[in-house]
Amino acid sequence: MDFKFSKDEGKSPQQAASGDKGRQNILLVVLLLLVAGFAYVYLFTGLIRPQEAQKPAEAPAPQVVKKALPPRDGETPRPAAPAPPEAKKETAVAAPTPEKSEPAKVAQAVPTAAAPTAKETPKPKEEPRKTEPAKPAAKAPLPAKAEKKEQKPVVAGAEEKKPAPVGKKAPVAAEKKVAAVAAADKKPAKVKKAAAEDGKAPAGLWTLVVGSYLLEDALATDLVRVRKAGLEAAVRPGTRRKSPMNRLFLAEYGERSTARAELDKLKRHTSDAFIIEQGGKYAVYAGSYLLDARAASEKERLAAAGFTLALKRVEVEIPSKILTAGSFNDKKAAEDALKKLKDAGLKASLSHP
Repeated sequence: MDFKFSKDEGKSPQQAASGDKGRQNILLVVLLLLVAGFAYVYLFTGLIRPQEAQKPAEAPAPQVVKKALPPRDGETPRPAAPAPPEAKKETAVAAPTPEKSEPAKVAQAVPTAAAPTAKETPKPKEEPRKTEPAKPAAKAPLPAKAEKKEQKPVVAGAEEKKPAPVGKKAPVAAEKKVAAVAAADKKPAKVKKAAAEDGKAPAGLWTLVVGSYLLEDALATDLVRVRKAGLEAAVRPGTRRKSPMNRLFLAEYGERSTARAELDKLKRHTSDAFIIEQGGKYAVYAGSYLLDARAASEKERLAAAGFTLALKRVEVEIPSKILTAGSFNDKKAAEDALKKLKDAGLKASLSHP
């Protein structure tokens, strides 16, 4: 008997089984890694999965806009591209000619001429004049020749060679122009009438005039009373009025410097002092007062300071101030406000332009 010895004879069966399991585990791990790598490449990259080709965006189809030519003088506007059946109807209506000798020939010639015109209408660039039916001349024996002869005058001078239709269209156009001119003349007349009516009854304002004042103290007192009555007070300049004034005369000097020195002394006691030049001489005054009581009290005060003053009465134009209590569009509202002022003790009046 032959005995073979190998290196694995000394190993036990348990050790051999554990070695097989280890190799299986390694193979399983490698297989999982391969599957994971393939899934990553397929899902997150475009190396294996085919990419869909993007379709180019289709350009929008060009739209053809049909524009009708402006109508000529003496012609009514026509549709830009009439349908073929309408063209046939127009040719049937326009078939009769002024001559009555050949009615049958004209009726036969019109249908043959309508066929080419109906085919030409779908073209967008053609003029709308070509869609009009051709009118054969009286001397033309063939319809085709009559159509060619009549289409040329339509472009050059349609008004001169169309016997019956032109005679009807020209007066219509003239009548329309006359009507348009008449309508244009009527519009300014209506505007003038409306302006005249507005000028008859202008919307004036009712203004509450409280009074005209020369004294600032009286004006300030009434101004407060108007505001307490709940009205909007306003002061505006009035006319100049002559009023007697009380002037406190100090002295008259021949030199301006001397008068100026005395004025500076007065300025230390009152701010109302001033100088008036009369005939080459300079008169110094301690003040000018409208109220007699104010002039007397000021004279006594300055006399105590060492100034001997004389009282002179003169008439002087003084600027006045007008106190108003608002303006109203409605007379009733103005009268209500006037009642409030009278209740407050003010003698106001309504002023209307």
